[in-house]
Amino acid sequence: MSLNRIIMKNFFRNIKNYGLYIFALIFSVSLYFSFVLMSKDESAADELSSGTMMSTGFVVGSVLLIVIIVTFVMFANTIFLKRRNRELALFQLIGLNRGKVFRILVLENAIIYFGSLIVGILFGFLLSRMLMMVLLRIMQVELSVGLTFSMAAVGQTALLFIGIFILLLIQNFIFLKRTRLLQMMTMNRTSESDTRRLGSGTVLMGIIGLAMIVGGYYLSTQLMEHVFLIFPLVFGVLGLTIIGTYVTFKFSIAFMLNMIRKSKKGHVNVTDVLSLTRIMFKMKSNAFLLTLIAVISALSIGLMSLSYITYYSTEKMVENTMPHDYVFYEEEALEFYEDLLDEEGVDYESIQLPTIDYEAETEGAISADLNALDFNGSTLNVNVVSEAHFDSVALGTNETIITGTPSVMQSFIDYTLNAPVTFVSGDYERSLELVDIQEEAILPSMVSYGSPAAIVDETVYQELSGHQSEEMQEQGVKTMHAIDITEGDSMDIFNMMDQEENPVFESKIQQHTSQLQASGMTMFVIAFVGFAFLVTSGCILYFKQVGESEDEKGSYNVLRKLGFSEREIIKGLSVKMIITFGIPLLIGLLHAYFAVNAGWFLFGTEMWTPMLIVMGVYALFYSLFALLSLIHYKKVVRESLS
Repeated sequence: MSLNRIIMKNFFRNIKNYGLYIFALIFSVSLYFSFVLMSKDESAADELSSGTMMSTGFVVGSVLLIVIIVTFVMFANTIFLKRRNRELALFQLIGLNRGKVFRILVLENAIIYFGSLIVGILFGFLLSRMLMMVLLRIMQVELSVGLTFSMAAVGQTALLFIGIFILLLIQNFIFLKRTRLLQMMTMNRTSESDTRRLGSGTVLMGIIGLAMIVGGYYLSTQLMEHVFLIFPLVFGVLGLTIIGTYVTFKFSIAFMLNMIRKSKKGHVNVTDVLSLTRIMFKMKSNAFLLTLIAVISALSIGLMSLSYITYYSTEKMVENTMPHDYVFYEEEALEFYEDLLDEEGVDYESIQLPTIDYEAETEGAISADLNALDFNGSTLNVNVVSEAHFDSVALGTNETIITGTPSVMQSFIDYTLNAPVTFVSGDYERSLELVDIQEEAILPSMVSYGSPAAIVDETVYQELSGHQSEEMQEQGVKTMHAIDITEGDSMDIFNMMDQEENPVFESKIQQHTSQLQASGMTMFVIAFVGFAFLVTSGCILYFKQVGESEDEKGSYNVLRKLGFSEREIIKGLSVKMIITFGIPLLIGLLHAYFAVNAGWFLFGTEMWTPMLIVMGVYALFYSLFALLSLIHYKKVVRESLS
């Protein structure tokens, strides 16, 4: 039989083992090609107000995709080399030298990778159009998506996978060069014995691992309490959680499962044999891989959650920083646009709101971490406005309302209702009772500079104005000039006003559009890369389970002869899948929760809804690989028992 015939016959005999591997490769090619093809869509980039952000997002995303794909393919190839060690050894036993065995691997990889490249590009072409429609939908941009093909994208994708192919050849050559024939024959017998006892060192390290994770979680809750120590605290959190995760997989899980097994006092059933006992030692041997999956899953979930929090909160955040449709820097600009809107027949309402800067003591109703806010002294800057400009507000001469308190400021400033707010200016003090706190702003950020605003009675406003310090009086009264469109603003009105020769202004609709597109682009890229990691990590765990199922074939026969039914064996394997896939996912979700909880308020106004949606979707897709693994196990069990 010729070598080429051996290669082709061997390839088609192993094709069923390559099924998901080939799918994952096609998926990787499709994902990368579609991403590159989208980045070269000039029509979409021209339409978006954040075209530069789009280009940057695609560049960053493509680099991360390359890292994920290269790592996945190299790792998957390592698994398949180890799974085929006996086959490669037998080739050498029948007279094939290492050069010819290497040639077999080269041709097999060439068929798989370049076949996957062609199919993946075809699927990626269709996928890119679907993904572009999703991206435009996220950004709320109305643009027809056509079928455009780019040979530059094909060349870029082909170049990447040719590079990966060369890396695989080097990996295969090193494996054959360093691995002796006897090692190939016995490679799968080097796993830890299931009868090995867990010593006191394992117990101690198990407790230490869990304590390190808990310690990391606790430090994460203290980040905003000690902002001046944020960098050492962040490194402490990362060190404790990552090292603690590794120690947990290496020792803690084995320790806990062993405690469960001991609690049964020797009365173990088939579920215990197939799940607890085996997983105890498999977790130890795969500790580094599981740590990597758990940590990167946490990173993916955390970043996706934070990006979705920003996107989810865009409208509310814009409302908090821009309470009016249009804000102008000068009164002349307001008058110019009043005339322009009158000419166009657009109904509007003009607003002119004077405000004075004052200082409020951080005691009584206001409690602020001024060190965290980088403020000096013991007073907080406040914008004071009169109730006379608000029809719905009625205050007494000793009452005040604080407005413009977004969630990020609430992390550093606390307010207490019915307590005194003391305004100070030199030796002058005036205390008012805080009767209400409102998150919505009455002043745009370009006027308030992020400081809260206090609404007071008109007589109190005049009194405070008369006691301003000389420095503040020299600055004069700040006045906000704004316009609200009566029947609601639109892009047509904005485009009519936004002409190059017109005075400068700030627009709510423009801010909303730009922030929505920027946050949408960020969310899309992060979700894209996160989904790529989800699929590759799920495939790696699946490949590991496929290998273990082949190693355990003999065990199923033994259990059947001992009287256990096929249903009982499948039940035990189901528990094994839940633990094997569930523990890395659970640890990743916990890590992500504490990471998001530590600083979500810097990204938006709502945490739970966006975070739970992201976690739910991630867990659902991740669980599909556990289900695929269980289906494969069922097939192996039935084959071994038949």
